[in-house]
Amino acid sequence: MKTQFYTASSLDGFIATSDHSLDWLFQFGEVDETSYPDFIREVGALAMGSHTYEWILRYLVKAKSESPQPWPYEIPTWVFSSRSLPVIEGADIRFVEGDVRPLYHPSDPGYIER
Repeated sequence: MKTQFYTASSLDGFIATSDHSLDWLFQFGEVDETSYPDFIREVGALAMGSHTYEWILRYLVKAKSESPQPWPYEIPTWVFSSRSLPVIEGADIRFVEGDVRPLYHPSDPGYIER
């Protein structure tokens, strides 16, 4: 098993602006025109923070709209947060708190399960 890290960040080292926006990423074109589709096909699970999760809820899932979209990933997703967050029915999302090290052990692929 291998661990891969894929992210975008601005020069200040953050993915989001101070108001939690990812809009700056859109200047680089559509996601399908990047290396992301090739990357995500090889991924077995995701880990993300609460702000990324909330951004996906707002802008991709559109959870509070009249026409919400499904969760965009079919693979298990771990969301790291110290807060309670909305659940997406039918999505394999696991909410966890704290450090990733107790949840992940690279020599045991099932170790992350609780």
